Amino acid sequence: MDLMADVLGSIQFKGTVICQSEFSAPWSVVWSGRTNRAGFFMVLRGSCQMITCGSGQTKGVISIAPGDFIMSPRARSYTLCDSSRTVPVAFDDVLVTAETHAIHRIVRFGGNGTQTKIIMGCFDLDTSTDNPFVRSLPDFIHVKSEDLQFEPWLDSSLRFLAAECAADKLGSTITVSGLMQLIFVQAVRVHIAREQQENTSSNWLIAAGDMHIGRALKAIHEHPSFPWTVAQLAVQANMSRSSFAPKFKELVKMTPLDYLTAWRVYRAQKLLNTEEYSLHEVAVASGYQSEAAFSKAFKRATGSSPGQFRKNLRTQERTRAHI
Repeated sequence: MDLMADVLGSIQFKGTVICQSEFSAPWSVVWSGRTNRAGFFMVLRGSCQMITCGSGQTKGVISIAPGDFIMSPRARSYTLCDSSRTVPVAFDDVLVTAETHAIHRIVRFGGNGTQTKIIMGCFDLDTSTDNPFVRSLPDFIHVKSEDLQFEPWLDSSLRFLAAECAADKLGSTITVSGLMQLIFVQAVRVHIAREQQENTSSNWLIAAGDMHIGRALKAIHEHPSFPWTVAQLAVQANMSRSSFAPKFKELVKMTPLDYLTAWRVYRAQKLLNTEEYSLHEVAVASGYQSEAAFSKAFKRATGSSPGQFRKNLRTQERTRAHI
């Protein structure tokens, strides 16, 4: 099994939103982060600054050059501007004035100065904290234009996306949706390749690539419903139980059984998102002998019962349908 394919393949993408923004200096907009939403942008012409924020404090200023691509897997808040001295405006307020087309919007904002053209996109993304890989990704992935030269597929996908939005042709809606999923995966691959080259891989990536711990992770992902014990996973890793458990926790930042539970709960969330399976069937598929045991583990991990979680999903879907 390809661990990366298993984790990426489990991520669901929904409801794309695209806009082409033409900002003229002076300009500054604040993008508010949203739960379960990923976002990205690429500067097609001009340049700008990106100010990343956290807990009310400025974390840093990043200079964005023409052709640069930025993706936020968890859609953190940030400010885009021509200068950090320009007073920012909420992007949601600016978006209200946009020209709306079939699959995208055109936003024009700012003064009469130098123009910066940006294609921006966001999509609902299953970013449950139970997904260990998504959790390991940074707040922002910055792919510079010179790096895109060595990643022709990502570069081509981004330019194809911009062309599809501009053309507004028949079938563009499904084409854009597919492209955005592809762009997400390609951007993640660029990030992984860069981290491996710089030897700065996140803990999950290091664990997945470890010749021993990687085997245990593979066993969990291949057979998540199996009643694994630490001793059995140590055998899969070809290690002694005493050396396996601390090494697993050191790399993954979770005990082997906690990771097993987290992955089971994550898979259960996916199954609960469909009416095809009863709660009993979800419990069995997730590796639990009874609904009671499953409900206890699920509530401990998520804060809600499986039934309430499914009900909340239905409510969220109805709410999104009316937005």
